[in-house]
Amino acid sequence: MKPIRLLPTLGFALLLTLLIACREGGHGNEPSPVGPQHASGSSHDHAGHHHTPPHGGAPVVLGAEAYHVEFVLDADTGRLRAYVLDGHMEQFIRIPAPALEVVLKLPDSPQPLTLPAVANAATGETVGDTSHFAGQTDALRGRTNFQAVLRSITIRGQTFEEVAFDYPRGNE
Repeated sequence: MKPIRLLPTLGFALLLTLLIACREGGHGNEPSPVGPQHASGSSHDHAGHHHTPPHGGAPVVLGAEAYHVEFVLDADTGRLRAYVLDGHMEQFIRIPAPALEVVLKLPDSPQPLTLPAVANAATGETVGDTSHFAGQTDALRGRTNFQAVLRSITIRGQTFEEVAFDYPRGNE
């Protein structure tokens, strides 16, 4: 009778279990079954789970990590760009919004900023079917950090409202 090699078998079983648990842990591309999420009502546990924004910007998680919006600031021009992404920040998600509304919480006073949809002939994105939004304000020139609120965004039928974030940290 041959001896059973138990340790490699248990190690493989543990690895397989962890992979399945991570995949089923609500971090996929499908929208969360929970309704609209508010920044103060987020139920996501961020311990040990991090995604890298593709443009090096501020990651803003929506819901139980169903989606993200990455905010990227060009401090020289005061231009703020936003990219709508999946839960892993790997795929761009096109939405029909003509613009996104952000309220900048600056020391002097709150300032609204509209980020109109950006068309891109290379990707086929158009206003009304894009993942990219951008706007400019002199109030952001020279800044390296600020607080803001994304007023509302609807992605694949799921609405997220009043999502607060810090730039460049995000809200994760």
